[in-house]
Amino acid sequence: MKQVRFESNIKYELWFKVILTLSVLLIITTGIFFYLDAHGNDVIPGQPAEESARGWPILLAAAVFMVMVFWLILPKSIAVTQEGLVIKFRAFHWRIPFETVSSFEPVSGIFVFWAHSWITSYGNQVEIHRKNRLKIRICPENRDRFLEFASRALEEWRTYHLEDQLS
Repeated sequence: MKQVRFESNIKYELWFKVILTLSVLLIITTGIFFYLDAHGNDVIPGQPAEESARGWPILLAAAVFMVMVFWLILPKSIAVTQEGLVIKFRAFHWRIPFETVSSFEPVSGIFVFWAHSWITSYGNQVEIHRKNRLKIRICPENRDRFLEFASRALEEWRTYHLEDQLS
């Protein structure tokens, strides 16, 4: 990897954390109800204990699976290098070379079509426009500094490669 010029953690706002937490807690709570129903407490009327006995381990496994998926697919940070951007996840990195990037733009809103979207903050979003590829929407903690460094690095990359092509 080339020299990192700027790196920003991803901003996770409270509303995003609450949605993730509640989705996992809902499945865990349902699994607990199934467990109690399977062990003699008639928590779910009309539900046979045998079905509850089969259901609760599946629900708890689903909750563990959801946590693992969230851990894997949610980005940790984004870095600006000499050659492009690097979105860092916990298990892997996604390199986005400047040759595929056309521009950066500050945006807001939660509804995005035709983009790779990691909207974890309402106000800190950056949209990365790419040539002949899907846009990327991500939320660096310090959006303004990220935009400043990314735009400057993109312009320097273009200048360097234009001079390279002319000579």
